[in-house]
Amino acid sequence: MKKILIAAALVASTAVPSAAFAADAPAAATPKPVCYILPLLPDCLSAWKDESAAFWHKVTPAPKAAPKVAVVVPAAPTLPKLPACTKAAAGAGHLFDCKM
Repeated sequence: MKKILIAAALVASTAVPSAAFAADAPAAATPKPVCYILPLLPDCLSAWKDESAAFWHKVTPAPKAAPKVAVVVPAAPTLPKLPACTKAAAGAGHLFDCKM
């Protein structure tokens, strides 16, 4: 158990950003150390949102204007004519007489 804690402490100590990376980072409120344990505290939540917004603003390219494209409206489809049906005579063996 002690070895795991020592290894975790060493990993956490090397996870601190270098000076070169910190110079490129945008000016955002960095979360307090307690925010890593209790991230939903009101102060921590706003710090996380600010840091996230600054990160996405940095890595997302500016939107480009959409190219203008001519819109072609297709012609309405032509439907076939419906048959004209009349009631069949009694005893004809079918219900309707249809003609196209």
